[in-house]
Amino acid sequence: MTEAADAFDRPQGGPAARLPALRRALPVALSVMPVSMLFGVLAARSDWSMLEILLVGLLGFTGSGQFAALPLSEHGADFLTLLLVTASINSRYLPMALSTVDRLPDGAFKRACCAHMLGDEAYASERDDDSPGVVLRIRLVIFLVWVLAGVLGAALGEVLSDSWLGDDLNLAFPASAVLLYLAASQLKNRIGSLQDDWRVTLMRVGLAAAGASGLILLLGPVYFWGAGVLLATWLLGRSRG
Repeated sequence: MTEAADAFDRPQGGPAARLPALRRALPVALSVMPVSMLFGVLAARSDWSMLEILLVGLLGFTGSGQFAALPLSEHGADFLTLLLVTASINSRYLPMALSTVDRLPDGAFKRACCAHMLGDEAYASERDDDSPGVVLRIRLVIFLVWVLAGVLGAALGEVLSDSWLGDDLNLAFPASAVLLYLAASQLKNRIGSLQDDWRVTLMRVGLAAAGASGLILLLGPVYFWGAGVLLATWLLGRSRG
């Protein structure tokens, strides 16, 4: 068996342990399919090759970053500009990654792959008591569906008529709705771990929301993400036991 295959062989537990993780990951993965397919369609119509779309999904794995790169590439932006814009948008994953270090599996290859596959939907689906095997399965399912859906969208983009994709068609809605539901579920599940009085916690939430709104006005709706996530992590993290 190769090293790559060894890295993903039954991280922990048998089929009974894998099933709950798949049940949690599949609905979320299906919800991001329309978003990734839309990117594939638009990228194909912007003359991106199938290989480029596949590599962006595999190496970039960022919905917002990939969509931001599309208009920049159409206007002739160089690779460094695309890299800086994508990295700035993806900076919001840094505090997420730091908060999930203890959930990563053992072994450098597994840990690197698992960290790379961290996304908003996976982060919202995971729990503090999840084993490394469960975390790896959740992230892997969502990651593979995203990458394959992008390639499928690229293939469809070459055959679909322009009239099928109107300006009022919002393919991102399913993923946004599911992410909102998962975020609410995470808040509900973690209320018990709060060590502050509920009024203090509510004040911290208000400050985080006000700070994010101020950063949007100051930095714009794209670049506020990194600072906004760091601010919210600092404020809300102090309320947890």
